[in-house]
Order: sequence, then C-alpha cells, then structure tokens
Amino acid sequence: MILLERGNRILGETVSAKINFEVDPNSEEKIEPMEVKLCDFDDVSYHVSIKAEDRNIMFVSMSMPFYHQIEKHGAKDAFEKAFGSLVMPAEANYDMSIKIDLASMKDQKSKDDTVNKISLMKSIVIGGVFDYFFTAVLNGKTITEPFKFDLRSDTTVYLFPRPDRCIVVFALDFKEKVDKAIAKVFMQEFVEARRGLGAAPPCAWGVNPPMELAHYKITEPIGNLGFISFPVLKSHVDSNKKERVVATLQSFRNYMQYHIKSSKSHFHQRMRARVVSLLNVLNRAKVDQEDKNKAMKTAQGKTFVRKDV
Repeated sequence: MILLERGNRILGETVSAKINFEVDPNSEEKIEPMEVKLCDFDDVSYHVSIKAEDRNIMFVSMSMPFYHQIEKHGAKDAFEKAFGSLVMPAEANYDMSIKIDLASMKDQKSKDDTVNKISLMKSIVIGGVFDYFFTAVLNGKTITEPFKFDLRSDTTVYLFPRPDRCIVVFALDFKEKVDKAIAKVFMQEFVEARRGLGAAPPCAWGVNPPMELAHYKITEPIGNLGFISFPVLKSHVDSNKKERVVATLQSFRNYMQYHIKSSKSHFHQRMRARVVSLLNVLNRAKVDQEDKNKAMKTAQGKTFVRKDV
C-alpha cells in the first residue's frame, strides 16, 4: 500500500525559498516581492505573497470550499493551535491566513518547523475534524449529534460518534465510467486485504448505505459508487496511534484516486506493449512480393527473365 505524503511539496518549497533566504547586509540584494497561487487536491487553493512595501512580511492564505462546514468541529481550533501567533484575519476570498515575519526568524530549527507546518496546512485543518471526534472517544466524552461534510463534490464524509467508537463513512463516487469500474474492484480487494490485518479497524463496503445513515434518511442506494465505513475504536487511537489514524483517514479519498490513476497507467502501458508485440508478429509474417521482371538463373547457369504471357 502506497500512502501519499500529507504535505504540499510545491507550497513547502515556495515558502522555504523565502524563509531560508539569507540577506547579506553588505549587499543591495533584497527579498523580491512575489505572488504565487497554487491548487491542491479536494479543490483547495493557496495564495503566497510578499508585498513590495514590506518585503520582510510573507502572507500565506488557504481556501477550502467546505471550510464553513467543518470550522466549528475542530478545524478552526486545529489551525489556531498549529500556527498560534501567526494567525491573522482571513484574506479576501480565502478562509484562513497567516503572517510570517521573515526578519524575526533566525533559528534554523524554527524555520524548518514553520515550513513543515505550512506545507501541512490543509492536512492540519481537515485532520482537526477527525481529531475532534477521536479525542472524544479517547476521553470517553459523548458527542450526541452525528456530523457530515462534503470533502469533494463527489465525496461526503459522515462521522457517527458512540461512547466507545466513532464510525467514519465515506460516500464515494467518480465521474468517469472507467474510474468507477476500477474503484469497485479496488474497494472489494481493499476489504478482503483488511481481513488479514488483526489490529486495523474493520471496514465494510457496499452499494447499500450502512444503517447509521438512516439518521440522514438515506436508506436506499443513492446512485453513487457506494459506501465504505470504518468503525474506529478506542484501542485504535490510544497509545499515540491517533495521529496516524487521522492522517490515513483524511487522505483516504486521495489515496483511492492515486491508485486508480496508477492502475489506468499500468493498463495503458500493458496495452501499448501488447500492440507493439502484435505489430512485430505481423511484420514477421509479411511475404516479400517477388519482382516479376527479376533476372533468374537456371541450373546450367543460363540467365532468363520471366515474362507474363
């Protein structure tokens, strides 16, 4: 199983280039103004900027289409806890922003930590939702109301808290027919592979919605690909295992998309190799047409030219 890295590498490299820029006091070289816009999975976008008026201040903003759904369920608290004093009022058209004073950052460790946290900004915010419910399970706190949010236009996440567990349900769908066919086989194999892992959370996959979704009046198939559910028990999130579970579940949709695209790439590679093999067979099967006017020799060494009558 290949897990995608949680951070946005391009965002991290963009920010690192400015945070680690060494200004020589004896030189006229200064930090250049910049404005970079980036896109990520789940329709998330970033804006990194340095204004010409103050080149020691860098702004980093992030926009999430579903942030208003998760803001009060751990997302905002996780963001403020991670970035602390760097948090500022959100920039226009963005949901959250931070301000970094480049001149005040002298220690290399603090620079590296800041770059790492910024690259994980999306992961921190989305992970805050799962952490909110898993922490309640860990502490024996009862959350009475279930919660759902639209991770993507084709994926909805449902969380059903219980005193001893939290059931996470993904309602999945894909736009392309080929993706749907591959995803269906992938999910069936995913559930089968889980049965050999004793310590992992159990999971169930099917077209019919789980019983928990009756709370949202979903009792029949809704025309999507299907539903996969993970009952996360207290034993799965204790002993410092919570962060790993949060990181895995929040990136589950991207993990599926990555493996579907990898499978399609593998199929295309095999098909191209098969076509090349068949072309080689056809080329070997070709019979060269004889030149009817080609001079021939008899057994006695005489030369003659065959002519059609």
